[in-house]
Amino acid sequence: MRRALVTGGRGFIGRHLVRSLRGLGCRVATVGRSPASDPSDIVLDEASWTPSALGDIIEREAPDWIFHLAGSATGTREQLDRANVRTTLALLEGLARTARTPLLVCAGSAAEYGAAIRDGEPVAETLACAPVSDYGISKHAQSCAALRFAEETGHRVIVARVFNPIGADMPAHLALGSFARQIAASSDRSCCLRVGNLNVQRDMIDVEHAAKILIDLAFTENARGVVNVCSGQAPLLRDLVDCMISSSGRNVSLEVDPARVRPGEIRTIVGSTARLAEFGCLPPPTDFPAVVARIWEAVVDSTGSPN
Repeated sequence: MRRALVTGGRGFIGRHLVRSLRGLGCRVATVGRSPASDPSDIVLDEASWTPSALGDIIEREAPDWIFHLAGSATGTREQLDRANVRTTLALLEGLARTARTPLLVCAGSAAEYGAAIRDGEPVAETLACAPVSDYGISKHAQSCAALRFAEETGHRVIVARVFNPIGADMPAHLALGSFARQIAASSDRSCCLRVGNLNVQRDMIDVEHAAKILIDLAFTENARGVVNVCSGQAPLLRDLVDCMISSSGRNVSLEVDPARVRPGEIRTIVGSTARLAEFGCLPPPTDFPAVVARIWEAVVDSTGSPN
């Protein structure tokens, strides 16, 4: 039986990944900060996220694969550095203290590419990263640490640069998650949705497909280094909002919130799937209306809002 250790296993991608791994018959243990009831969920507060503690966990669980998804997308520069960089360094040092040689899959982000992205041009893994946001900077530092660890130790490491995962239970800091919650929070059949620039196209991938790609890459022995986890499809955000409104069955008007508008925003960002194709790990086409409907249904279920 394959064994997997998933940090951040109770996060958005992590929950889907853990479910998929267990569906394949893998034994899975998770490491995170939030309280848990499952005995396979290991809870570490921030002060306990140390090389010693993580090394002990790796020795005890003896994983074939480590999926490192723990981290944060929001917060100050210091908070992001602590959540994304220092936790990764602690994990790498903890792994180095053991005699184990599991595959390490480290979740990166498309935000690492930053200013290197050109409008409408597929973003390839060979592009020199130029992150501009605090989040992108912290994720790039995390990825560099993981790749340096691979070079210095010979461990097999994959940095999976995830673009925009969408699906049920997506967090509120992501656009579609925020929009669904705004609509559900209204007690009336009519409501106003505060939005940013909807005339943009972004590579979005069903979170279930993203989880499958992570597993497929783990099974692909020659997969290593940086790999985009993307769909190669960049729908117009306005079209997805229209799908959300249709799923809600409500009369929704739109109001542009200046605080949600990013100056100089690139219109079209799409990831290159060439490397995924090289490894035989291409995702199926994304059914965007169906995914958006699942996002809405999950918000209705969690809030008790009438559909």
